[in-house]
Amino acid sequence: MAQRGREKQQAERSGALEPAERASLRERAKAETREALIDAAAAEFGSRGLDAPSLDAICARAGFTRGAFYVHFRDREHLVAAVMQRALGRFLDAIIATGEEPHDLERTVRRFEEAVAGIAQLRGARSRGSSPVSGGVPFHRILEASDRSAAVRKRFVALLSEAAARVAKTAAAGQAAATVRPDVSADALGALLVTLAFGFVVSVEVGIPFDAAGARSLVLALVKPQSRKDAARIDG
Repeated sequence: MAQRGREKQQAERSGALEPAERASLRERAKAETREALIDAAAAEFGSRGLDAPSLDAICARAGFTRGAFYVHFRDREHLVAAVMQRALGRFLDAIIATGEEPHDLERTVRRFEEAVAGIAQLRGARSRGSSPVSGGVPFHRILEASDRSAAVRKRFVALLSEAAARVAKTAAAGQAAATVRPDVSADALGALLVTLAFGFVVSVEVGIPFDAAGARSLVLALVKPQSRKDAARIDG
């Protein structure tokens, strides 16, 4: 792979590549550099915390200079925001179900239960300072970073808003298919479930006992369509 890269660089220098090909190679190299810096930062933050790793350590781990860093990130806060966005974005993509609209909300709840159960199992084998959900960085540390940094907070709020909208869409599809109770706002349900989900993750990370299966059963019972008998009992 390294040999192919050198060959492409030599070809570019010799003018063997078309202008469009040279531009494509430069863009690809730029994207790979950015991803390498995010990978290195996630590894450093996961093992040493958000504050301890220096930019020099992160750049050295990625194999680049500070100059390369500042091509891609304005400052450390924007790097932290990028690490958080990628890690949480991947987690949300993995658990928010799509493709079977009538049952996507139920599938999403079940996927989240499996994820939280996996976190609980891994917690004993991992340092308390790491989390498989947020790319090795504890989610409660990301909350702290969001409180301290406007840049991180902006990305975090945008991610949660997007997640709530996606869950709301699955809830609305379930309501249309009569698999989700119709007497609640899909938007409110999406916001509530996302808020609960991240609260559950924090609970597990800090060692609070949490029954993921019980939470899944409760949530599914609350969102399923209510029979007249159930509705009358609740109203009463």
